[in-house]
Amino acid sequence: MEFSPSELIGALVVDSEGYIYGHVVKVDIKPEGPFFKVRSSKSVKEQVPDVEELKQVLLKDHKEKHGISNVQELYKFIANELKIHSITENDLVNYAKLKEVKIPMKEVSREVEEEKPDIRLNDVEVMNKSDLGSCILVKNPIESMIRGIEPQKTLPYQKEESLKGKLVIDNSAKILGKFHSILMSPEGLSIQVYKEIMVTKLVPDMNQLKKRIFSERRPKELVKHMASLGFEQPQDLTDDKIVAYAKMRGYEIPTNLVSSKTVFLYKSSVPWHQIRKIGDVVLLNKTLPEVFVEESKTEEQKPMEVYSKVIAKKPYPSSMQEGEFTSLFRTGLESFLYGTFIGTLLMILIGLFFYVGALFSGGVAGYLAKDWKRGAAAGLLSGLLGTMIITMILHLLLPIGLKDFLAMSLPSFILNATMEILNYATSEAFLYFQSLANALIGFIGGLLLGFLKGR
Repeated sequence: MEFSPSELIGALVVDSEGYIYGHVVKVDIKPEGPFFKVRSSKSVKEQVPDVEELKQVLLKDHKEKHGISNVQELYKFIANELKIHSITENDLVNYAKLKEVKIPMKEVSREVEEEKPDIRLNDVEVMNKSDLGSCILVKNPIESMIRGIEPQKTLPYQKEESLKGKLVIDNSAKILGKFHSILMSPEGLSIQVYKEIMVTKLVPDMNQLKKRIFSERRPKELVKHMASLGFEQPQDLTDDKIVAYAKMRGYEIPTNLVSSKTVFLYKSSVPWHQIRKIGDVVLLNKTLPEVFVEESKTEEQKPMEVYSKVIAKKPYPSSMQEGEFTSLFRTGLESFLYGTFIGTLLMILIGLFFYVGALFSGGVAGYLAKDWKRGAAAGLLSGLLGTMIITMILHLLLPIGLKDFLAMSLPSFILNATMEILNYATSEAFLYFQSLANALIGFIGGLLLGFLKGR
């Protein structure tokens, strides 16, 4: 394969023994041939002042000598001594040196970059590029010689722990992935390789789904309904159970698009005799076909159709939190208030159609309350409140000319019947008897429609 120089910037350089030499930072084409400039980073340990410990040492010393009891007072005292406005860590160390206080030290590690000798193109055995990056394999054990490591004549078996996290590179310098595990068979040992792949998929939007389900049923009612449908341990309202229930009920499942790194295992393993070298990386004498299987950390998923029968066997954690229950009860209250409001409004408009108006208004209130208990209460209240408000409105309108207005608008035979109804609606009999009758009829309508809606 051929690559442009820019494609090789950043390429991982690995020697013939599997040790990382560094990364390419520049490709320099000189008259005598191309060269790869390489840098490597290494961890360097060094001793630095332990500032936190130094504060305690100075605080203890100054508490005895100057009565200082906390760090703020110590900083203020040192600032006055040094005649500066604020104290840095360097100031603290310099003050300790000035006072000949022994400075406590600690060991820290830091990454430093070092420039390596250039590599000629003639030193390269093979180069390649994959979605995991570019790689150059060189012919010589240049890095192992720098480290004083003898070349491996044979490849002894190694424990799984010593191989964890090592890159696996095939014989064409293609980075395949990382070591996953050791496998064993009668033919011998082999290694399994994995690759992390960014996967975008649709997952259920549980917040939206729960909001819909619990706007129709309270958690206790949902548990009872799930038990009647055959769910095991329905009291554990896990996300999987809620999704299964929603599918069984024919709900449209809201989804979110989520991207995440997923571990995929190469379907083919690598026999130990096909491993060429093991150093910082694992070098192979072969490559692997790009055939993957997703790493499985739990038992194989069951089809959603039979989930309700086996779902309790999976040890999923409960997803119902205390805050969610509060939200769900609030949603139930909102549907109850909304049903009562609309039912009362309808009762005011059609309540003078005795009994029929109350039954219709109560039914609408129960339907909007989405539950037979809330529906019955909403229907009762809408019948009662609507009747009382009608009486109040008529008591206000009749004295200011409602009768004269109707006399101009309606034929005499309709006017007489209408006035009889209006006179009855302003009587005490209407207020007491009809209010109770409408409340009872609204209760029945709300109960029936609320039960049908909540099924």
